[in-house]
Amino acid sequence: MTTNAQTPKRNVLIIGAGGVAQVVAHKCAMHNDVLGELHIASRTKDKCDAIAASVEEKGSFKQPAVLHTHAVDAMDSAAVAELIKETGTQIVINVGSAFVNMTVLEACINTGAAYIDPAIHEDPRKICETPPWYGNYEWKRKERCEQNNITAILGAGFDPGVVNAYARAAYDMMDKGSVTDIDIIDINAGSHGKYFATNFDPEINFREFTGTVYSWQNSQWQSNKMFEVKRTDDLPVVGEQNSYLSGHDEIHSLSANLDVPNIRFWMGFGDHYINVFTVLQNLGLLSEQPVVTADGQEVVPLKVVKAVLPDPSSLAPNYTGKT
Repeated sequence: MTTNAQTPKRNVLIIGAGGVAQVVAHKCAMHNDVLGELHIASRTKDKCDAIAASVEEKGSFKQPAVLHTHAVDAMDSAAVAELIKETGTQIVINVGSAFVNMTVLEACINTGAAYIDPAIHEDPRKICETPPWYGNYEWKRKERCEQNNITAILGAGFDPGVVNAYARAAYDMMDKGSVTDIDIIDINAGSHGKYFATNFDPEINFREFTGTVYSWQNSQWQSNKMFEVKRTDDLPVVGEQNSYLSGHDEIHSLSANLDVPNIRFWMGFGDHYINVFTVLQNLGLLSEQPVVTADGQEVVPLKVVKAVLPDPSSLAPNYTGKT
């Protein structure tokens, strides 16, 4: 027996208006034959309007449509919930700052919308919390998601999302109990042409490297300092590269879901990056704790550094090499 009944289209709300949000908006537009109305919201509506204009100019919509834009403070869970209701959203794709993950997830739990984010939640007042990181925020809400029939897909970015999927697939291909080590090596061999810049939000980027480096070794958590442990590999495409033991989301999810005693994440850095990073850190400019200036203004050093560095979304046009 056949039926002509179609799966109802589901409205999508994108939270955030940075570089990743722009990609998500274009991808959603390309598939709007299966998605419903598309909405994008951030604290600054002008940034959403610019993304909407880009989607229109590049003809990304598969079917004629409009990307609706909104202003919302994603740290205000009630405001996000109200926007979800107003737009009739069934799927929220949260690609705002990692600081807003839990307020947006709470809004989804309270309204019945499905939730997707690219990376782990972070508390702006803390760095490298006690592992496993997902246990501090996301997994505490698992039971409520189940009770409210909420689908929450966490860490859907390339790393951790794609890395988690590949690791799981490789693990399942091996004999049970035979996998002893998973080493994830993240290398960017490209050049943005700037004296110094980060490829994504500088505040989030630096926070990954200013605290304790946690790895899963001998089936327990091990701590190291950043740049303390180094390895050199001859890799496909990018050749010989140095990388350093680093903390990252995947370690905290894979260690809980795979029976593997050793799971490590390695990040590639050039000498120039390490030198600049070290100077900034030694001067206290990468601190997340507020300080008071001589004229009585309270500032967070890390946010000041972020403000003077190039916007990551501006780097792509001049990028060369293999990223």
